[in-house]
Amino acid sequence: MPTTTEVETPAALMRRDGYMKPEEAAEDLGCGVRWLLDGLNRHGFPHTRMGKAKWLSEQDRIAIRELCHVPAQPGKISQLRRRSTSTKRLKSTA
Repeated sequence: MPTTTEVETPAALMRRDGYMKPEEAAEDLGCGVRWLLDGLNRHGFPHTRMGKAKWLSEQDRIAIRELCHVPAQPGKISQLRRRSTSTKRLKSTA
């Protein structure tokens, strides 16, 4: 499994200089094109403009992954289940 610094990118999508179009980068990032373009235009995602075109380098894609990373948190239901099973265990041992 690749880490955030070791990203496997299909060579067919990347140009020789390492830049990708937003459509290709969205596929690589696993997000929607509209979401990525909104991030580039409004939310300050790193990218490079060449004329009117937007391009994303490998470093840009890594930075976007780190900016949008949300750590997994156990759901409230699973936390409630853990609490209820731990209280049942305490009652049965008493």
